[in-house]
Amino acid sequence: MKRAAIVTGANGFVGCNIVGALLAADYDVAAVDLAFDNPAYKRFSGDNLRCITADCVDLPPLSADALIHAAAVTASPAARGESPEDNLRANIEPLLAVSEYVERQGIRRAIFISSTAVFRQAPAKERGGGSPPQPLDTYSLAKAMVEYTVATLRQGYGRDVLAARLSAIYGPYEYARSTRPRLSAVATMLRQACTQGVIIVQRPDNTRRWTYAPDIGRALIALLEADSLRHSLYQVESGESLSNLDLARQIARVCGDVALRVQENEDEAPAQAVKSADGSTPGRLEQDTGFKDWAPMSEESLRATLESLRLGGRRA
Repeated sequence: MKRAAIVTGANGFVGCNIVGALLAADYDVAAVDLAFDNPAYKRFSGDNLRCITADCVDLPPLSADALIHAAAVTASPAARGESPEDNLRANIEPLLAVSEYVERQGIRRAIFISSTAVFRQAPAKERGGGSPPQPLDTYSLAKAMVEYTVATLRQGYGRDVLAARLSAIYGPYEYARSTRPRLSAVATMLRQACTQGVIIVQRPDNTRRWTYAPDIGRALIALLEADSLRHSLYQVESGESLSNLDLARQIARVCGDVALRVQENEDEAPAQAVKSADGSTPGRLEQDTGFKDWAPMSEESLRATLESLRLGGRRA
């Protein structure tokens, strides 16, 4: 029997890669967003995709085995011209509405997307060993609330829900949107290399753990299909760490004949690589699902990312 899944925020960078993975795994997919202008949807084919233009706080009745809530506003209050309260509300109201929807529709399992942004305020030495989230802004606060809400519903009320905490992500179909105006460092460097012939490397020693976006969807499918899960929170990432300088060098090799311009921001404290909180490391995902098939950053993955950036440019 074919499985069915709902994905909110399906037009976004992470959402459309999740949809692609579900389609490849032969799921019937109901993709939900306010618009569908991502070029990814011109490349998806088959009768098992239904695009639904709707607000995720008011989803139509749909039958599904699973739901992945990927809709999110990452833009700051200033970027959106709104108060911090309204900015926070833009993430919290959908969280609660989708949670109620999952229960009302009898959906078996739901995954709510979180982020390592929950540690935005914590010094690097306090980002491990079971430290609680330390949000600094409305987005990181909203993601911390995702994790606490899911844990409460799972442990206190017996709901089959979990949070998937993502780290730095790169890959195809990443475009700036009003809800997510800033591109990843990978996309930014690729764009600089192609348009300016130079990559500006800020904070060269700063490291991030990068995960290829198509892998996110496959890892989430492993969580959806596990018979039972022991935890409310899973770190969904490859664990591959690269400094900004190493990243720029890889991109320069792919793009060819590109100069590197290294800049040190002396007036800004360097960000540190986020350490996984105890119990939410990538090992937990592998232990409970067996999933460990992560693609390393490579010429192939960077070229796929570059191709989609060019596709987005042609779309504009």
